[in-house]
Amino acid sequence: MRVLGQFEVLRGGVAITPTPPKMRQVFALLAVNANSVVRTESFMEELWGPRPPSKANTTLQTYVSHLRKILASSERADLADSVLRTHRVGYSLDLPSESLDVQHFSELAQRGRAELESGMYENAADSLRSALAVWRGSALSDVQPGPLLKTHIARLEESRSSVTEQRMEVDLLLGRHHQLIAELSALVRQYPTHEGLHGKLMLALHRAGRRSEALRVFQAIRSTLVAKLGIEPGPELQKLHRSLLAGGVEPAESTPSGLAVVRDGGRETGRDNAWGEPPAQLPPDLPAFIGRNEELSKVEALMLRPPSSAPPVVSVTGGPGSGKSAFCIHAANRVRARFSHGQLYADLANTEPAEVLAGFLRALRGPHIPLPATLEERSQLFRSWTAHRKLLVVLDNATSASQVAPLVPTGQRCAVIVSCRRRLHWRSVGLMLDLPPLTPAESTDLLVSVIGQPRVRRDDAAASALLRLCGGSPLAVLAAATRLALRPHWSVARLVERLSAEEHRLRELTSGKLDVRASVEASVTQLDAQAREAFLALAPHAKEPLPLEKAAKLLNLDEYHAESVLERLVEFHLAIPETGGAADFAGWFRYRFPPLLRLAAHALAESAETVGAQY
Repeated sequence: MRVLGQFEVLRGGVAITPTPPKMRQVFALLAVNANSVVRTESFMEELWGPRPPSKANTTLQTYVSHLRKILASSERADLADSVLRTHRVGYSLDLPSESLDVQHFSELAQRGRAELESGMYENAADSLRSALAVWRGSALSDVQPGPLLKTHIARLEESRSSVTEQRMEVDLLLGRHHQLIAELSALVRQYPTHEGLHGKLMLALHRAGRRSEALRVFQAIRSTLVAKLGIEPGPELQKLHRSLLAGGVEPAESTPSGLAVVRDGGRETGRDNAWGEPPAQLPPDLPAFIGRNEELSKVEALMLRPPSSAPPVVSVTGGPGSGKSAFCIHAANRVRARFSHGQLYADLANTEPAEVLAGFLRALRGPHIPLPATLEERSQLFRSWTAHRKLLVVLDNATSASQVAPLVPTGQRCAVIVSCRRRLHWRSVGLMLDLPPLTPAESTDLLVSVIGQPRVRRDDAAASALLRLCGGSPLAVLAAATRLALRPHWSVARLVERLSAEEHRLRELTSGKLDVRASVEASVTQLDAQAREAFLALAPHAKEPLPLEKAAKLLNLDEYHAESVLERLVEFHLAIPETGGAADFAGWFRYRFPPLLRLAAHALAESAETVGAQY
């Protein structure tokens, strides 16, 4: 039985719909109230209004009798299990749910809404589109309705409109604006005062690069509303209009409606798409950032380039304690004003990409947004949202390209800055930076920024000795400077004396989260077992650069495999390759382990031996 279009009752694919208008009304009223009792007075009101004829009951019984004959006139019909029942107060049509198109529409719509609330946006779009495909035209378009059927028709059309809007919202969310323009253009002509449809058309046109046409859509509905109703467009439509006038920057939400209402039975739930200010998640910048001027200039130059087909990606690497995170945060804070839709930050050291995306999506679209279950679906949603926005993403402590790839936005006006514990390269990277050790002058400036020029000047020789022991490591310099700041009664020479004993040096270069050994250990734990064992075996004793052949003997490996292991250490900046002079270099490297790396390796090796002995 089909009511979503012309009224049809089918048996074996053949229509058995009655033709008399009043009988069609009775049948249609039973159909839209299937499996519920329709009271006799309701039929009276539907068929004859407030003044039914004197023989109305008899006439109604005649109509019902004819309908029973139609339903029972087949040996095995699609509606053979249907029963037109008489009750004390009226009649009911008991039908299996699969025989009702309105029930099929409702089930598909509910499934689409459930998928939407679960964040399964591709599935939701398919389900909502399938629900709308059940419709063949206006509900009961060939039935002359009375007051009750008019109410039911209005309810069904409202459900259809609601599902249509939801499907369009999902399509806009998925970046299908080009496909929506023709459909929305037809709908706004059909419904010239519907602000939601006009807003979606404006948004779709804008995303398709047709901003002037989007502005004309606003002018058209404003003229219509003023002329017909004497009112101005609502605040959401005006907000979208102002955004386009300001240069085509969309408001924070992904659809023009501030609140998309999902009707589920008689209950309404809201999905809040309008979510406050753009996120600003960058950690605070350092009060004084020392050095790295050349590297900072390269980052800013990349960000200033005209947009290309992909967002610029900067990869920043360096040895443990080289200040990668501080550099990325400082660089991001310098360029943040260029990214009007916000800045996102995540530390990948202890967070999986799927959880990072969950945080990003909540920050962008509200804390109660339904999230897809899988990493791939979350990444697709993130890419869809960022496709036409200006967003800066900063990722800290990355260790693999597979970690970073799902977190990269697609918008050509977006950008990504990644700090990496190892050298990473994939095709999206536009700039790779290796942070070298600080120069002596930069190390001195960093020390002065913490303890002040007078204290350093009082003991220049000791300050120089302190900075040599720190080896150009920003982390080590900051740890030493912080220790001096906490002990204003110490001279610089006093700290140098305590650092001179190698067995105490790492302990002295620790202050709160400033911990040289912990920084080295964080990189070592990312190594595979063979490379980790090689680092702990070689680094503690390599006071001079190791030739490959010597390293191979110490590791009990042939030179080919030894070189592979050592190069993995180089990737993580846990060894530094050096060549001999031009005359004696024949393609072989020597591998150097700076003093602080050697001390950290020695401490970690001892710790590993202690743990091994316990088991």
